Amino acid sequence: MPRVIAISGIALVTLGLFAAPAQAAAAIGVATVTGTKVVYKAAKGKQNKVVVTRSGNTITVDDKVAVKPGKGCKKVSGDKTRVRCTTSKTPTRVKVYTYDRNDSIVNKTGLGMTADAGSGNDSITGGPRGDTLYGNTGKDKIWGLAGKDYLYGGTGGDWISGGDSDDVIDGDTGNDVVYGNNGHDYVGGGVGNDRLSGGAGVDYIGWTDYEGTGNDVFSGGSDEDTLNAYRYYEHAVRVDTDGVADDGASGEKDNVKNDIEIIYGTDKNDRISGGSQPNILFGGKGNDVLYGLGGIDNLLGGPGADVLDGGSGDDFLQGDDPNEGKVSADVIRGGTGNDRVWYGSYTKPVTVDLDGAKGDDGQAGEGDTVGSDVENLAGGDGSDRLTGNGAANVIWGNDGNDVIRGGGGNDELIGNNGRDSIYGDAGDDLLDGQDYNGNEVDRLDGGANSPVGDRCRQVTGDIVVSCESTL
Repeated sequence: MPRVIAISGIALVTLGLFAAPAQAAAAIGVATVTGTKVVYKAAKGKQNKVVVTRSGNTITVDDKVAVKPGKGCKKVSGDKTRVRCTTSKTPTRVKVYTYDRNDSIVNKTGLGMTADAGSGNDSITGGPRGDTLYGNTGKDKIWGLAGKDYLYGGTGGDWISGGDSDDVIDGDTGNDVVYGNNGHDYVGGGVGNDRLSGGAGVDYIGWTDYEGTGNDVFSGGSDEDTLNAYRYYEHAVRVDTDGVADDGASGEKDNVKNDIEIIYGTDKNDRISGGSQPNILFGGKGNDVLYGLGGIDNLLGGPGADVLDGGSGDDFLQGDDPNEGKVSADVIRGGTGNDRVWYGSYTKPVTVDLDGAKGDDGQAGEGDTVGSDVENLAGGDGSDRLTGNGAANVIWGNDGNDVIRGGGGNDELIGNNGRDSIYGDAGDDLLDGQDYNGNEVDRLDGGANSPVGDRCRQVTGDIVVSCESTL
């Protein structure tokens, strides 16, 4: 069945994206000029070795078998396997179609090439411009080289290398080996046991067998790479970046390497773990468990009752986004490090404290549990009630008429827009209503202090209580 690829928010069906145009084969290969393009259609039943070169407006088609000159083309004297085709204007592209047998196609024109090698174990080499290359059936080898290429392996165990630009590569059915190499590449496999590597650059590794029947290896390479292969799976997955072949759906033995930084889960109940590097983990729909482990991580649970555990490092934790659907009861643990829980996308009022009490956080009826190992907190656009703990907290009220309490510790409490009431409580705190346009009156109350005292950033109209210094 067709496989969906999501690229920059656009869903593509691979059969439509990469389907090679059907071309009728002649008894002998024919080269023709069509506008500014040169087209070579090889003969059926021949093993071809095609090399196309260019000099000015002239494209030379060289094969190991006889080539017939068509419109705009001439024979090369003494060589029935070569013809020269001349366009009236600067040529823009070459197109080469071979059919059966084990063929090879090489583009040395400096132009972009469209090539379909047909059946057989073929090799195709692109050039410095953007090529569109189809291996079709058989065990093919495809090199995109430079230029923004679209490379499609087809049925069979293929070997594909993107080259030095931003490529879109699909190995399709079979046990494929795919390298994006340099550039920002989109790399995919299909049904089969695939090895997919992004290489250098910010890469996107996606579309595989959505039923989870293959044992694949996913490697990002250098830079920040995204694994999207599981996003449309029909079953829940367990994924970690420890380089062990234990990832994917139940019974699957994928291997996600530790050079993958961003991972998307399915719409089922997934379990996803990062590694020692900074990770961004998206749970998607379902009741997911996300572990950041080491590094500075971003954990986004998505719809469903999720468990988020930052692990070590300074992590960003978001259980739900009301814009994505119904909110559910999440459990959010910071772990070690200086962690932040985010309710910034909420429009209804939230009540959140950092005491670890079960089920008393979020908007009315939500029932989140925010752990006492979270240090920092951001409210939303409603009139929120936000409370810290004994650590040094940073709390942002954002929009709305918020009530913010620091608790113990030396806290930084920021109201933002709205008529906010901010209480430092114990510790030497910084209180800032942050209504710099002066339209809304905030209450800044430092509370109990150690010898140094509280600092309050006051603007016109603010009510200041128990602040040892104003800024």
